[in-house]
Amino acid sequence: MTMINIREFSENDVEEITELMKKLCLIKGREFDENRWRESLRRKKEKDSLSEVIVAYDDDNSTILGMGQCSIKTSDNGFKFGYISNLIVREDRRRAGIGEKIIRKMIEYFREHRIHSIRIALEPKLREGAILLFTKLGFQEMLRIYELKI
Repeated sequence: MTMINIREFSENDVEEITELMKKLCLIKGREFDENRWRESLRRKKEKDSLSEVIVAYDDDNSTILGMGQCSIKTSDNGFKFGYISNLIVREDRRRAGIGEKIIRKMIEYFREHRIHSIRIALEPKLREGAILLFTKLGFQEMLRIYELKI
């Protein structure tokens, strides 16, 4: 039986998580700036930032199965909250509880930093499965944002 571990990313994970990020951008219909992505990973490792990239990996063959990013943000009025972004699980490993394990690790990260509210913005075309997962974990819809590109 495969053992799945969840942890902060390491230098050895950069190539695999970069490939996952490329796939996520493709799914979202967004351009992927690989240099910017790699630079942001390098900065995260150098500094004690308020952001983590969490990875799930297969202990049997050390393959990255999924990832997500959690950040601590501050609103205009000074309210601190957690923010989850860039959550993706390899297509061949979806619906196996990996995304849930990643999110639970992020929730633990936010608790350790005394954050009491977590937010996530969901892409309309990615919403169905994500809504099921997040509501299962207790998230509630607060508002919808509409955008007009001009």
